[in-house]
Amino acid sequence: MMRAAGERVVLVPSRSRGVLRFWTTTTTTTMLFMMMLSILAMTTTIAFMSSSASSTTTMTLAWASSSSRQRPGRRWGGVPPPRGDVGPLSSSSSPTTTTTTTEDVTSTSPSSSSSSPSASVLPPRKVTLARWLSSKVQDYPELRDLESLHLSIQMACKTISNLITRTTSAAAPASSSSSSVVAAGDAADVSMRRLDRVSKNVLSNALKFTGRLRVVEAPPREECDVNYDDDCPPPVGKSYSPGVVIAYALDQYGGEADHHQAGVGRNNRRTRRLAACFDPLDGSGNADAAICTGTVFGIFDADAGLNDQSEIDQGDASSLSRSVLQPGSELLAAGYCLYSSTTILVFTLGDGTHGFTLDPTSNEFVLTHPNMRIPKRGNIYSCNESYVDGWDGRFREYLSDIKNGRGETGRRYTQRYIGSMVGDVHRTLMYGGIFCCPADSNVHPDGSLQLVYKSAPMAYVLERAGGKATDGRVDLLDVRPMDSVHARSPCFMGSPEDMDELMTYLKSDDGEVMSE
Repeated sequence: MMRAAGERVVLVPSRSRGVLRFWTTTTTTTMLFMMMLSILAMTTTIAFMSSSASSTTTMTLAWASSSSRQRPGRRWGGVPPPRGDVGPLSSSSSPTTTTTTTEDVTSTSPSSSSSSPSASVLPPRKVTLARWLSSKVQDYPELRDLESLHLSIQMACKTISNLITRTTSAAAPASSSSSSVVAAGDAADVSMRRLDRVSKNVLSNALKFTGRLRVVEAPPREECDVNYDDDCPPPVGKSYSPGVVIAYALDQYGGEADHHQAGVGRNNRRTRRLAACFDPLDGSGNADAAICTGTVFGIFDADAGLNDQSEIDQGDASSLSRSVLQPGSELLAAGYCLYSSTTILVFTLGDGTHGFTLDPTSNEFVLTHPNMRIPKRGNIYSCNESYVDGWDGRFREYLSDIKNGRGETGRRYTQRYIGSMVGDVHRTLMYGGIFCCPADSNVHPDGSLQLVYKSAPMAYVLERAGGKATDGRVDLLDVRPMDSVHARSPCFMGSPEDMDELMTYLKSDDGEVMSE
């Protein structure tokens, strides 16, 4: 056998050649088996893909058929109306849709798409406050003046929310030039007065922007002073009074709607002139501690407050204040805006309470809590127990019983008190329970909350959500302020069953109720 030059010859023993032949045969068999498995897997995959394509085509045709059947029943160019869109004024004219805080350009997903996990689910359409109010006016044109006022309120609330966030994050100690005048404990008071003033200016400017409102600041109480420098405490004998804004409509507004409908002027009148009272920033002393604050407002028919017997001097703040000296039962609308972890605007137009949350991405208030209802009973009570020594004995007995599980439910109630009325009442609305601010014989014999621009609007919101409110004697909404927009009153409000239990304590054995 011929060999090439330089070729090396390797001699393999006969036993080793047998092992080599066995290894080669085994490897070839294994490779053939793996190739067969690969062919089988590819065949299975192709069959599965063909089946999926056929299923997807079927579902797509079914979705198109379902959509074509639903389209003729929709309003506003094929967009379904929002849930609760005609909430307090109509209960059957619009279908229900789920709302969220996604962009307004998204659309409602078809109901059939939720049944198939492989179909793409579109996020529900959001309902902005402007759109919600617009739909109201379409059905009830007499609410157009309330629409304009609420749009001004939402614009002010957006700005105040932003200012509070920036002010809290940029808070700085007082300057060295005033450190000798302002004590360390007065720093919070300085910040509170500054926030009150800024919030009042923002709200006033937003209301004036409509061109239809006369906006003034309510005269302060005689024992109070608001005209002093931020770096100086109030004079001896004077206490601080935050600015209260009053808006008075320059023109009357009327319509042809039946006067029995909600939101239309009282006393069979077909025209009205709005008057609104605002607390620009309740709980402003808590802002530096990043505790929730809020704006409160109540809207009246000014002519009902004057009883058509006197004229308003639009250049006199005291004269304009008389237009809002009405009991809460005469409110046309009321609400509050809570500035906390989120900014939420809650209000009622007379029948039904709705909540709109500020979407930070679009800077719009979006309907998130339609037709809010307070739980019939809760297990939380909210009050400032540092004044307990001056409270009526029957109310103290009630607190003792619910704290120790001797009440009607047999459960022990828990105290939650923020110190900001808007925050405490909003929690009560969401979770149930009771909020109390009774008369204190030692410090606040008439109660500590102002009736016109604090307790009455909040009670109106809660009652329209199924709650109850009282001053310890009668319904809080029946209490008429005497001679000042700053008039105070005791107040108790909360879940209906908790309020009923409270009234059994406040009534004496002879049927009399607690006196102030």
